[in-house]
Amino acid sequence: MIGRVQLRGGPPAADPLHEAFERHYRAILRLCTLLTRDPTVAEDLAQETFVRVAPRAGTLGAEEVRPYLRTVALNLWKNRLRRIAYEARARNRLVERHQDRGSLEERDEMWAAISRLPPRQRACLVLRFYEDLSIRDTARLLGCSEGTVKSQTSKALGKLRREWRS
Repeated sequence: MIGRVQLRGGPPAADPLHEAFERHYRAILRLCTLLTRDPTVAEDLAQETFVRVAPRAGTLGAEEVRPYLRTVALNLWKNRLRRIAYEARARNRLVERHQDRGSLEERDEMWAAISRLPPRQRACLVLRFYEDLSIRDTARLLGCSEGTVKSQTSKALGKLRREWRS
């Protein structure tokens, strides 16, 4: 039986997550769509909301489910905005440095510095900033978690900053 838990000798008990999904998914998707103005991103946020709520679904009362889902969706959206702003700032800093050091020799120095990075860090930078891929797409291509992409990108940028300043 999918979506139901069979209790010994009794009728099947409803799976709290399945019930929450059936009852609230459309409303959460609508909320995410209104926040993001992008149906694809909204779908991702809505799905991630239910993934995050899954461990707590059985502990929430019926009247607590939708407010909790809404709070999780809003937090995920705010985190996404922060991440986008951070990435834009990092990208702008790289572009500004690149423009400030616009000579061919300086560009070669930058690419040489990038080529000295460990392979995973170099791949994260190239995919994120040269290919302009999202964290999710970069993680999928590299076969790692989004957290790994974030940490490797941060480490790589830190190394480049230190090397470029010296």
